[in-house]
Amino acid sequence: MNEVFLSPVRIGDAARVRDALYEKNAIHEVASFIRQSISDSSQLWFVASVGESSDSRFLALVRLYSIDSNNKNTMLGFSFSSELRYSDDDRLLRKNVLDCVLRHVFFQMQLHKVSWIIRIEDFESESIALDCGMRQEAILEEVVFENELFSDAGLFSMLASEYPDYSVAFVRFAKGLIAIRGSQTHIEAVRFYAIGQKIEDIFDRSVAIRTGFASAQGNVLTDELSDSIQIQSHLPEELSKAVREMKEYLRKSRTRFSVRVAFSQGSEFQRHVWNEIQKIPYGSTVSYEDIALVLTANDRVSARNLSRAVGSACAENPIPIIVPCHRVIGKDGKLVGFSGGIQIKEFLLDHEIFGFFRNTDSKGEHA
Repeated sequence: MNEVFLSPVRIGDAARVRDALYEKNAIHEVASFIRQSISDSSQLWFVASVGESSDSRFLALVRLYSIDSNNKNTMLGFSFSSELRYSDDDRLLRKNVLDCVLRHVFFQMQLHKVSWIIRIEDFESESIALDCGMRQEAILEEVVFENELFSDAGLFSMLASEYPDYSVAFVRFAKGLIAIRGSQTHIEAVRFYAIGQKIEDIFDRSVAIRTGFASAQGNVLTDELSDSIQIQSHLPEELSKAVREMKEYLRKSRTRFSVRVAFSQGSEFQRHVWNEIQKIPYGSTVSYEDIALVLTANDRVSARNLSRAVGSACAENPIPIIVPCHRVIGKDGKLVGFSGGIQIKEFLLDHEIFGFFRNTDSKGEHA
């Protein structure tokens, strides 16, 4: 599948924008339009293309306008390339452009709501919006002015918490909530929230409130006070699998995770550390220096010098438990370097090392 990329529009894009959208205009006219557009701080403009290079296939000019940073919402608009017709492949590219923009708005800009005004006669855009999970919120009378005529339009909207292919799910455990973020294909984050804690992350908070794990103010509720309504089957496939496996892990019926993970951030060194951590068996512990020894081919002098950097990488591991950095401890046995805090690290080690493990198959995992 051709992957869609968004990049801020630049003056240097004038030629490709002209060729795809404004063939009757001179390049300097399109450049002037771009210059005027990007100088307006109330809106953002992007080029959507297949690939990231300047000569990659142009798909659309994307506009985000009426950006309300206080209420965290925006309007969006598209000018698709004239080369994009209505074949199945081109329709899929249009859908991928919208999906890419939704991801950017929700998970890069961290906005709460996005809306798109679509002319009543534009059945193709309406179909794409619905396919991506947007819903028609209203009919707007004579809101679009085009070709000297006013026409009606549909207002299509989506909330960040309604985005279908990426979400966060919550699993209760003795210390509060485990928040797992992921998509159809991978898991990319695990966070911990204590009972009563205010969830600061905007996306996590909105989903927790909507699904009954948090109060209207965003504070984590106890099991007795909550009205959890999250339907696990509505989660993206890999995220749903992660929820199931996390519950099995907490019930002591799973010793390792089979879900796919992806590190969206982190240096090359950090990724090496995180990949090595995944090899540590259930119920075992290693030291930061042990990890450093592996990374330095058993050079003890280099490993000692690298131990502190390994500890920092463990503390910044974005996917704890699934990538079990809680199993890495100080050489003196001290519990340090864990993003969830020492109490949760101690809880996880006690959970694995003590107690009876039941219903385990030969692979060390059983649902």
